[in-house]
Amino acid sequence: MKTRYTGKTIAEAVATGLQALNKQPEQVEYQVIVTPKKGFLGIGRRDAVITMTVKEEPAPTPTQAAKSEATPTPDPAKVETPEADPTQASVEPPVSSARQQRDQAFRELGYYLADITKQMGITTTIDVTPGSHVVRYDFTTPTEGLLIGKHGKVINSLQLLAQVFLDKHLRHHVRVELNVADYRQRRAETLERLAKRVARNAIAQGESQYLDPMPSFERKVIHGALAYNDHVKTYSRGREPYRSVVVEPVHR
Repeated sequence: MKTRYTGKTIAEAVATGLQALNKQPEQVEYQVIVTPKKGFLGIGRRDAVITMTVKEEPAPTPTQAAKSEATPTPDPAKVETPEADPTQASVEPPVSSARQQRDQAFRELGYYLADITKQMGITTTIDVTPGSHVVRYDFTTPTEGLLIGKHGKVINSLQLLAQVFLDKHLRHHVRVELNVADYRQRRAETLERLAKRVARNAIAQGESQYLDPMPSFERKVIHGALAYNDHVKTYSRGREPYRSVVVEPVHR
């Protein structure tokens, strides 16, 4: 059954659908019904609309079922164990299956991101920097603003979608970071300046200051920027994806 999902971008609508269905990206098919439009001064703006269906898993054919039933179960008493060859003791072990699984998941995620950006009409190349705890995908595109979106909403939605994809493919958590034209570094510097300005306002007015909702990795930048400021304290309020930072003056 086709179900409709909406979002400010196609990536955001797809991420919403995957979370609602609790499915991996390769387990679903989606079709873009309405492409998003920014409009002018808010007039004529429209969200992206997609339909998403869960793929049906093929049932085993009668031939496959017959083969599976006809396969005899080996008798442990009759299975001979080959003797160990002492000459093989110094041979380097092969790459672990966990490492192979991780690298394969990184490659599949790169292909998946390339397919999404292509459907968005964005021409880009992607460089992957793998790691044990963080994997980074750097985009190079002539339409950087389109990929980033206002306040990073498009690339953040893609990063959320990528994280969902990778979490479904790996047993241990590896954080995904998407970047284009050093946007993450520039955004971090902007957030640090914002944090200091908001802290000054909180101290001068003696009132708590509420920031706009932002993803967890951006909230961490705010908390870190004010961690050593003895005149304010910070904490997060709300539920995802509307969780935001509060900067509160410390009354002595």
